[in-house]
Amino acid sequence: MFHLPRIGGVAALLLLLSPALPARAADSVSANDLQEIRAVFLRQAEAATAHDIEGIDAVLAQVVPGQPDPVSFVARAYTFWGREAVMEHFRAIFRGTWRFEPDRDGIRIIPLGADTAHIFAPTRITLDVRGAPATVPFLMEEMAIRTPAGWRIATIIPVPAP
Repeated sequence: MFHLPRIGGVAALLLLLSPALPARAADSVSANDLQEIRAVFLRQAEAATAHDIEGIDAVLAQVVPGQPDPVSFVARAYTFWGREAVMEHFRAIFRGTWRFEPDRDGIRIIPLGADTAHIFAPTRITLDVRGAPATVPFLMEEMAIRTPAGWRIATIIPVPAP
């Protein structure tokens, strides 16, 4: 027979139930939310390929006055912290060759809580390498957050893929 000690029984019960808690938080992300998250990621891809800086601006999370800036771009070779730094990075890369082509069937969205989701997307990026276009595979890892304006991208992490 399973027995919880009288002292600390509530704490023990909570500890036993804790693996179920993240699932409950993820339940508050609806099927419509998942569609919106996917759509904002695909709008980002379309804007990047079109070198549409206004399109990138529209998909990134806005800074809420009095709150930390949630936007970052973290790559192996460089990092950009803050929305304006990320926007400047996109302005710079849009001057050259840049195509962002996610495998639409490979996109995975994992809710982490009611207002946060992790996006995984195998993606081919074509960019200038030593003055010539080169297509490189990446696993894009991104964080989407729920904002008053809907779901927006907060973090972009391109991970080189084999």
